[in-house]
Amino acid sequence: MCLILNAIILIFISSVSASVPRTDVTVSGISSGGAMATQLRIGFSKDISGCGILAGPPYYCSASGLTTAVRMTGPTSFIFVSNLESKVKYDASNDYIDDRSNIAGDPVYIFSGKYDKIAYPAVVKLDADLYTRLNATVKTNFDTSAHYGFLTGNFGATYISLNLANYINN
Repeated sequence: MCLILNAIILIFISSVSASVPRTDVTVSGISSGGAMATQLRIGFSKDISGCGILAGPPYYCSASGLTTAVRMTGPTSFIFVSNLESKVKYDASNDYIDDRSNIAGDPVYIFSGKYDKIAYPAVVKLDADLYTRLNATVKTNFDTSAHYGFLTGNFGATYISLNLANYINN
């Protein structure tokens, strides 16, 4: 009796979950949070449908024994997007991460302030290059006069100087 009841419950749950529309989950972050966002987005591409990266480095950003500081501030001549893409393929083929095909068509927003000297725009642009290769719908903003931090319309330091107090740009 218990076995039959469990089977009925399982069938019911399966039919309900099959008819429930997908709930879109996105992830965003700034700096190391941007790194986290892209790691999560690529790693859990079946469950996460998009991401926003603000001043964050690309997937597998701390690889090859290079320090995070070098990865964030360049030079980008040591970082090849083809290697990052190969790492995504390798990780997916070994079931370390979800299949990269889940990323195709999903939205990705990438921002880096034009005057950022903490997370250089050239490093952040690698995100755009990688997501483009993964066929995501990529929107970028690398032209805004801003330093490292969040943008506001009425609070924080001017874009000319780095606001070390709270990393907010007016």
